[in-house]
This record gives sequence, structure tokens and C-alpha cells, in this order.
Amino acid sequence: MIPLVAAVSIRNKRSRGFRLWIPLALVWLLLLPVVLLLLPVVFVACWAGRIDPLRALSVFWEILSGLKGANVEFDGRGATVLIHVF
Repeated sequence: MIPLVAAVSIRNKRSRGFRLWIPLALVWLLLLPVVLLLLPVVFVACWAGRIDPLRALSVFWEILSGLKGANVEFDGRGATVLIHVF
């Protein structure tokens, strides 16, 4: 199953920071028309590269499914950003 929620926590060195909850289900719904429009391009690119398009889509789905439980942290000079995918 693909992840449905992500929590983005931004902390500034000088202030307390804040947390945003992003509903990824809405993001997936908004990206669905773009994906449907790009699907023929993906099939042509797979055909040109002699790659099985169904296998390529399966691998892409597995990558999206593997994002669940991921923690990504960016640490800069002035702020820290932590992304947790549920």
C-alpha cells in the first residue's frame, strides 16, 4: 500500500519550529491525471529501451510502497527539516 500521510517538521535554530501534516492521498489524486497523460510516453520509452513496461510499472509501485515508514532529515546551517512518511 502506498503511504497516505507525511509529517514535515521544520525546526529553526532560533525558534521553536512547526509541524505540517500532509495528506498524501490528496497528492496522489491530484497527480493521477498527470500519470495517465504520461503513461503512453512511459510505454514508448520502455519499448524503445526494450524493457517490459508492466515490470517497470511494478517496480515503480514497489518503490512507492517502500516509502512507508521512511524518515528523511535535512540539516542546514539555520534549520532542520524532518520528513516522516506514514
